[in-house]
This record gives sequence, structure tokens and C-alpha cells, in this order.
Amino acid sequence: MNGHLLGWCALALALGGCGKQEAQAGSGQAGAGQAGNSGPANTMRCTIDGATTFSASGAQVSVASLGGTADKISLGLGMHADSIGRTHEMSTGLVALPPAAGKYQFPEPGTRGMSLAQYRIRNADNQTLEDYTGSGYDQFYALGEQDPQARLVLDITRFRKLPAGAPDTQRVSLAGSFRFNAAYAPYVNGKLPDACTTEAITRSMNHIGKPVSYPRFDAGVCGARKHRVECTFDVTENLLQF
Repeated sequence: MNGHLLGWCALALALGGCGKQEAQAGSGQAGAGQAGNSGPANTMRCTIDGATTFSASGAQVSVASLGGTADKISLGLGMHADSIGRTHEMSTGLVALPPAAGKYQFPEPGTRGMSLAQYRIRNADNQTLEDYTGSGYDQFYALGEQDPQARLVLDITRFRKLPAGAPDTQRVSLAGSFRFNAAYAPYVNGKLPDACTTEAITRSMNHIGKPVSYPRFDAGVCGARKHRVECTFDVTENLLQF
């Protein structure tokens, strides 16, 4: 999981997830190859566990992209919102998908991998308090190697190409929703608690020659927690076109 967290920070430099300063770069600055954005402000609304809802617009919404071609684009959607001394950040991570409306899952059914989606909570000093990730859910709660509940689901209901706002870019207007499950377990000196790893190793040894036991780690022993994040979005951005 540490490797995932390191990889996330590289993605978050684009999505604004590694700190409030980056997050506030927001719309029109967050993605590589984006030009200035004009017109209605980008908006996003996320609900945690069907209960608490956070709304964001303008610079609070991040759209990241490493560019695209005629048949494939990279895209990442995120937002941050402040509430009662805490900053809540939600993000899909970067994904690759066709430039068209449709419902997409990451990782795709039948393929191996983990969701890069994330829900992070920071305090007023910008310190990370809880870092819920798709890979964490895969480790602590997935009931199989390709558990559908461990996937990011991105449903794009509008994908409209607009006149380019700058050379070598494609201006697009997107609307839709995404959802994911994410989990977090506290680390001690950069690693999971000894009881957590010991239980996982013991269970793995007891299953030698048998199907892999899922979840890979016992959420109760490891002190893991999970959240379900459901978001809607409406954004317009200039994406780098190859």
C-alpha cells in the first residue's frame, strides 16, 4: 500500500490532492496541457456514505489530464471542501477512457489492478489525518481478486467537444457521476501494526495450496475503516491533444 500512496502523490500534483495549496490551483490549472477556462464555473458534489455532502465550484474543482488522442484521453476529476476545521478531498485519480459518453469501470472487469480513487481528510495545518484509498479497500474489504465493489465507476452522461480554446488542445464539456469505495488503516512508523501483518501472514500460510483467502488483511485486526464516495460533476476544460 505504501507504493500506492507514493504513486498517488505524483497523481495528486495534478489533481490537487497532496495539499490545499495545490488543490486551490483548481480548474484550468490542475491538468497538464490545459489552457484558461472561461464560462460557467466547474462544479462537483460528493456524498460520503449517503449522509454527509460536500459541494465545490470553480477553483475547488480540479480536472487533470495528460492529454489525449482521437480514441483515448486521460482524465482525473477531484474537489476539495472545507468543513468544521477539516479539508475533505475526493478524487478519481487519473484514468484512461474513450472520448465519449458511457459507463466505465477502473480497473476494467477481467483485468488486474486497483482503483486509484481517494478520499483524504486534512486538518487546519494541512496535515493528513485519514487517507482512504481504493487500494486500501482492495486490501481490507475486497471479497475476491476482481471484486466489483473495489472498482471506481465513472458514468459520463455528457461528453461534448467544443471549439478549441488554444492551439493543440481540445475543449470538452463533461457531466456525469462517479462512485468508489475507499478504506484506511492507521500506520505505525510507516507500517501496518504487527498484529495486522502477523494475522495476514498466518492466514496466508494456512491457505498454501488452497484458494487465496479474501480480504487479504483482517479489517478488524488492522483497525481499518471504509467509506463510500458518490459524486456528480459538470466541468468544461481544454485538454492537450496529441
